[in-house]
Amino acid sequence: MTWLEIALLVCALAGLTAGAFLVAQRPSFWFGIGAAMFKAGLPVLAKYVAKRNPPEIEAKMHECVRRGGTWDNFNKKCRDR
Repeated sequence: MTWLEIALLVCALAGLTAGAFLVAQRPSFWFGIGAAMFKAGLPVLAKYVAKRNPPEIEAKMHECVRRGGTWDNFNKKCRDR
C-alpha cells in the first residue's frame, strides 16, 4: 500500500466513525432525514418500477406465458419449464 491509499483509508474510517457518532447522538433526527429522503425519492422509484416494456418485449412476454414458460423480467427472456 502506498501512503496515499493509507491516507484515504484513514479518512474513510474517520468519516464512518464521525457519522456513527452523530447518529448515536440524535438517532431520531437522522432517521427523520432518512425518511424524508425516502419519501422524496419514492415517486422516482415508483415511476421506474411501473415503467412498461416496449411492445416488442411485451409480445415476447405474452408468447412465453402462452407456451407455459416463466418470463424473467430482469433478463428480458423466457425461462421454459
